[in-house]
Amino acid sequence: MKSKRKETPNPTSELIIYTMNLEKEQKKYIFYLYDMGDECFKIVLEENEKYGIIIKFDELKLLNNYFEKFNTFEQAKNNIIELCKSNSIQIYEIRGEEISLKFELNKINNNEMIISLKKINFDEKEEIILIKTSLREKDKEINELKAKINNLEIIVSNLSKKIEFFESKPNNALIDNPNSIIIENSNIIRSNKELKLLLNTIKPKDGNKLLALKLLYNSDIEGENEEKFKSCFIGKNDIIIFIETKEYKRFGGYAHEAFKDYEGFIQKDSNAFLFNLDKLKIYKYKSKGGGYTIWNNDGNSMDFGGGVDLRIFYKFFSEKNYTSETSNDYEYSNEKYPLNGEKYFDIEFLELYQVIFNQN
Repeated sequence: MKSKRKETPNPTSELIIYTMNLEKEQKKYIFYLYDMGDECFKIVLEENEKYGIIIKFDELKLLNNYFEKFNTFEQAKNNIIELCKSNSIQIYEIRGEEISLKFELNKINNNEMIISLKKINFDEKEEIILIKTSLREKDKEINELKAKINNLEIIVSNLSKKIEFFESKPNNALIDNPNSIIIENSNIIRSNKELKLLLNTIKPKDGNKLLALKLLYNSDIEGENEEKFKSCFIGKNDIIIFIETKEYKRFGGYAHEAFKDYEGFIQKDSNAFLFNLDKLKIYKYKSKGGGYTIWNNDGNSMDFGGGVDLRIFYKFFSEKNYTSETSNDYEYSNEKYPLNGEKYFDIEFLELYQVIFNQN
C-alpha cells in the first residue's frame, strides 16, 4: 500500500539514527532514517536532489499490519534499523518527483510495504545535518579504503621480497661457502639475511656441516591436516617451524631434540630457540628457565617452553594459537609477546622443515 499522506507534522526535534547506501538504475543514493520526536519518523533519500516523507508511528501501523505487533515507537524504530542492516529496504520505483521504497518485511511470506517519497526542499539547518552525516560516511569509506591499501602494500612488499630472494639465487639456494644451504620454496622467508640468522644459530651435530632445509609440511599445499602435520615432526630431530600470521607477523621455533608422542616434557634442549624474522632476533633457551623447552601437549599442540612461550595447535587454522607474556618463568624470553606483539594469533601460512646435515 502506498502512503497517501500530504501533510506532515511539525516535529520538535530530529536525530539521524541510521544511514546506508542504495542503488537504482546505476545511480547511488544515500538513505537517512530520522527520529523526529513526537513518535515520528522521517525518511530521506538523497542523490543530487532530495526526496522524503514524515510518518507517525500510528500511521505506520495503518500502512502495513506487520507493524501492529509493535507496542512502542522504540520497538518499531529498532525493527526498521534491523531491516536496513539486513538490506531489506530497496528503491522500488523512480517516477519524476517521486521515489518509492520497498520494505521487505517478511521474505518468507512475501510481506512487503511500499512508501512513496516526494521531492522536498530542506532548510539550512537540515542541509547542514545531511552534509555532516554524508561527510562522516565518506570519511568512514576513505578510512576503510586506506586500511585495504595498507594491507595491499604490505602484501606487495612481501611478494617483492620473495621475488628478490628467489631470483637472487638459482634454484632458491643460499651459497655460503664452505656450506651449501638449500631451502625449498617458502612463502615466509623473505631474504638471505633472515635465513643466515637461523642457520648461524643452529649448532651442527658432531661437527657435521649444514646441508639443507627439507620441507616436511606446507599449509599452502596441505591445508589443515592434523594427523599429517603431527606425523611430520613427532619423533624427528632438528625440526624448524615457520609461522606467518594474518597480521603479517613472522616467527617460529627450532628444536634439536625430537618431540615425543604423549610422553610429557623434554627437559633442557640447550640448542632449542625461538625467532622473530621481522625483528631479526633470536630467543635462546634460558639456563635459569623452568627447564621445559619443547613438548607435545596431550597430543593436540606443538609447544615451546612450559610457560608456554609458543603453542601451535595441530588444528592450527581452527584453534587460537598463542605466545607468551612477560614472565621469568618462561624459558626463552622476558619480553612481552616477543614473537607476535600480542597473545593470540591466526595463521596465514605454516611451514615445517627438518635441518639436514652432511655425513662426515
